[in-house]
Amino acid sequence: MRLVVFSWIVLVTCTVPALADDATMSPPCAAPMAATLADRPGTGRTTSTGGAPCVALPGEWILESGVRRQITTNTSGSSTLASGPLTLVRVGVTPKLELALAPPAPQSRAASGISTVDAARGSTDIMLAGKYLVLDTQRAQGSVGASYSAPTGSGEFTAGAPTFSVSANLAVTLTARFTFSTSQVAGTAIGTDLANRNRSFFLYAPAYTLSYALDANDTLIAQDALVSRQGPLLPAGSRFVLALQHAVGTRLAFDVDVERNLRPTLGSAANAIGAGVVWIVETGHARR
Repeated sequence: MRLVVFSWIVLVTCTVPALADDATMSPPCAAPMAATLADRPGTGRTTSTGGAPCVALPGEWILESGVRRQITTNTSGSSTLASGPLTLVRVGVTPKLELALAPPAPQSRAASGISTVDAARGSTDIMLAGKYLVLDTQRAQGSVGASYSAPTGSGEFTAGAPTFSVSANLAVTLTARFTFSTSQVAGTAIGTDLANRNRSFFLYAPAYTLSYALDANDTLIAQDALVSRQGPLLPAGSRFVLALQHAVGTRLAFDVDVERNLRPTLGSAANAIGAGVVWIVETGHARR
């Protein structure tokens, strides 16, 4: 409950002063660049909902993809999880609405212990999502989103049941170099209980991101991605992500990142590296 209250205090505090903007200038989402659109699948934000508040322009097609490699260690051994390509296709439908599709992403896991070796391959579930722009001023941009994921994956990487999520996304320009953004995500997830049976549980996952523009093309990104529970019977989690994003013109951007779970399950440690790309394949029509 304290996490929920804190999240919404931050959301309201950042939004109210940002509404009084200079209306004579074109707001950022009216002609977005690839870097401002990135949901960055390599940096810890789920591709299902949340991420950048700006949406694709009408008729615009955006392709995002990324890879991620996570290593988890504990007293019984270690495991490596390789994910990718983590693809997300987004298209602008109306001046304020975009639709998105995340096809199944290949996953592989290799685990080794004192006397055992285990491996698994499969794919994640397909996901459909929508995002609607509700705020676009010089200093602040905001949107709301929703997603549905069907159990179409394979192996141990499918949830095995449908999952849903909703989100509120906000970005506020603090100075010429600093930008603060947050995604407040709530939904359902699937995990195992004491009887090793899959069960659905409610999940609240706020993320807070601070971006610093090193120059016109390069941005340093620090993010704390929280989660209310890591499983039906597991405690809350906190993943810290540090990323560097490089823009190539207005239609292409890359990022590389490192990630550490600040609140792993007892007796374990988890670290990850990743990389992502966002490409505006087809430019859209400017908003009016």
